[in-house]
Amino acid sequence: MSAALKSRASKKALTTKTREFEWRDQDYKFLAKLLHEKTGIVLNENKKEMMYGRLVRRLRLLNIKSFGEYCTFLQGPSGGEELDFTLNSITTNTTSFFREMHHFDYLRDTILPPIGNHINQNPQHNFRIWSAGCSSGQEPYSIAMVMKNILGSAARNCKILATDLDSNMLQHGKAGRFDMEICKETIPRSYLASYTKKVREAGKEMIEIRDDIKKLITFKQLNLLHDWPMTGKFDVIFCRNVMIYFDQETQNMLAHRYAQYLKPNGILFIGHSESLLKATDIYKCEGKTIYKVVS
Repeated sequence: MSAALKSRASKKALTTKTREFEWRDQDYKFLAKLLHEKTGIVLNENKKEMMYGRLVRRLRLLNIKSFGEYCTFLQGPSGGEELDFTLNSITTNTTSFFREMHHFDYLRDTILPPIGNHINQNPQHNFRIWSAGCSSGQEPYSIAMVMKNILGSAARNCKILATDLDSNMLQHGKAGRFDMEICKETIPRSYLASYTKKVREAGKEMIEIRDDIKKLITFKQLNLLHDWPMTGKFDVIFCRNVMIYFDQETQNMLAHRYAQYLKPNGILFIGHSESLLKATDIYKCEGKTIYKVVS
């Protein structure tokens, strides 16, 4: 055996020996398959260590001695309830305020001004945005701040639906409290002054989103692979850095499904690593990762 192979084998043996819980390949494959069946998310072999790190706290809390035992537990009578904790632990929740700023510039400069005119001329006119995969709420709150800034009192006719699979993240979003230091770096100063207030939580300086912004948003749990109970169509859908976790077939399905939920000429925003090359028959590119549904 070469020196390099011996080194790798030694490291692997050390990792296996020093793990708190036994973590076999079949345990990882079972959990990855279960995640894919329930959410459509695809986890490759390189995510094995990430999954271990995110689930060890559940095993400690449940006093379970190995991942094999945990897999058995998920298949038992209490498995359905535990599965929510499993999915919440594994799913990725990376987000920030005003992420990919060019989308918010387009919302501010191109989409919202004519909407304000429509509402002023017709007080019954409604405007709807869906933030799909909203995580802990930074995206829908960013949308709401821009909306309030451009539309003023006309924002009363606007609603934002914010959905996510992770119930823990949704609770965080509803609370609307975020770390002050991070917010100072990501929220424009004028928005920070107008739409947030300073609070303290557990001795830490935080910001809380003001109630007039919170009222524009409804947070709901939703699995994108299950039924969508929404009635009516949306003017805009934000689904950014979500589809990258699905296989190509599921991505194509979602792109076509979103088109069915958009009004004529509705806009779909996607993430910087995503594309709609397989759906050019129903979308027209309007800018960087900005697509208009073909009427």
